[in-house]
Amino acid sequence: MSTTSTASATISQHNAALVPEERSFQLRNGLVIRAKHWRSAAPEATPRDCRRFIAFHGYLDNAGSFDPLAPILLEQLGPEPVEILALDLAGHGTSDHRTSEDYALWRYIEDADQIVEQLGWQRHAIIGHSMGGAISTLYAGLFVSRVTLCVLLDNLGPLSRSVEDQPQHLLEHIADKKNLLTKRSAFHPTIDSACQARSQGGAYGIAPEYAALLMPRGLRPAEKTLEENGNTAVIQGWTWSTDRLLTIRSAQSMSEDYAKAFMTRITCPVFAIMAEEGLFHLQDLLTHRADWIHKGKLDVTSVPGKHSVHMENAPLVASKIIPWILAQDVGEVAKL
Repeated sequence: MSTTSTASATISQHNAALVPEERSFQLRNGLVIRAKHWRSAAPEATPRDCRRFIAFHGYLDNAGSFDPLAPILLEQLGPEPVEILALDLAGHGTSDHRTSEDYALWRYIEDADQIVEQLGWQRHAIIGHSMGGAISTLYAGLFVSRVTLCVLLDNLGPLSRSVEDQPQHLLEHIADKKNLLTKRSAFHPTIDSACQARSQGGAYGIAPEYAALLMPRGLRPAEKTLEENGNTAVIQGWTWSTDRLLTIRSAQSMSEDYAKAFMTRITCPVFAIMAEEGLFHLQDLLTHRADWIHKGKLDVTSVPGKHSVHMENAPLVASKIIPWILAQDVGEVAKL
C-alpha cells in the first residue's frame, strides 16, 4: 500500500459525521485564509466557549496536521457540541501568500483576530503545535479576556534570540533572501516521494504515512523540464504550496523579555504536552519559563514520541488532553 493510501485508510476510520467543512475567510487586506472546520453537532448548535477551539499548526505544516487529533477530541468531549477550526496559516497550505512578505508571528495573530470576528466568537479556546504553540501563547497573552483554555503541543512559548544577536540575524535574512532568487523550487515526481522528503526533515521530520496527511493542502502541481542528448522532456510532478519566503530566516526574532511580556499576561488555564524526543528540552523550559504563567494555571506533561507526536500518536496525546479539559470544568470555566 502506498503512503498516501495508508493515510487515506487512517482518515476513513474517523466517524463520517466528523468530516470537516472547508472554510474561507477574506481578511481586510484581501488575503484569503482557508481552514478545516470540525463540528460534532449541527451548525446551529452553539458550543460553550471552552468547547470551541482555534487550532494553529506548526512551521511549514498546514491544517491537515490536526486530521488525526481533531475527530478524537470531538468524539470524546461529547455529547455536548464541540468545534475545532484548524487554520492554514498565511503562506501555508491552501491559504494565500502574503504580498507584504511579512511572516512575523504577530501577523498570524492579527489574521486570527479577524477570523474570530467573522465567526462571531466572543470567547474561545486555542490549540497550537510548535510554531502554532508560540502563536497561541502570544495570542493568549494579548487577548487575555477572550481565551478560555490554551493547549500547547511540544511548545512552551516562542523561540527567542538575544538582542545582541539581532543585527547578525538580519544580515543572514538578507543574504538568504538574495540566495532564494536563484534557488530552484523543490520538485517531486510523485506524492509518495514528497512524503519521503518530508519525513527527512530532521527534528521536524514526520513518518511518511502521517506526512501524507499534509499533502492534499501542502502540494501543488508543477513541471520539470529535462534536456538530454538534444531531446527535451517535460515531467509532471509536485512542489510545495508553502511560500518559499518561509524557508529562510525571519527578518527579526523575539527576545526573551519580549516573550515574557506576553506570557506573564496569560490568565487562562494552560496545558503543555511535550514530546520526549521533540524540539524542546522540557526541564530547561520549565526552569526558565514555568513561573511566567503565574496569573493562569500551567500544567505540563510529557509523552513518548517525536515533535509531531500529535499526528503520529493522536490517541496518546488525546488521552492527556481530554482529562485535562474535563478537569477545567469547575468554577468559572464551567460557565464558559
